[in-house]
Amino acid sequence: MSLTNHGEDALLSLFKDAGPYYLALFTVAPGETGGGTEVSGGAYARRQVTFGTPSSGSMSNSAAIEFPTATASWGTAVAWGLFDAATSGNLVWYGSITTPKELLAGDIYRVNAKNLTLSMD
Repeated sequence: MSLTNHGEDALLSLFKDAGPYYLALFTVAPGETGGGTEVSGGAYARRQVTFGTPSSGSMSNSAAIEFPTATASWGTAVAWGLFDAATSGNLVWYGSITTPKELLAGDIYRVNAKNLTLSMD
């Protein structure tokens, strides 16, 4: 069985409306049951994400997401996760970072608009 694009967009809209959601960076990727190693320390903090309107079974961030300037090494970001809270909370969506990035003191990690895409496919 499969959902139509309309069905996928409807579910993504429900997900979007249940927010807000906060983007986290991981140095060890999480999985279906959570886990992984989220970046911590060095001024790291999750960032709130604003999503655009779902279309054809996917939706992307509508504005850039910029993390604070690292005041210490954060390690190499290899994965991302969306949480339902700015701290603690539940991991609700996750994925790999296409090009892992070592984040050193003084670095700023930025996700440009439309570069974080959630897809039902």
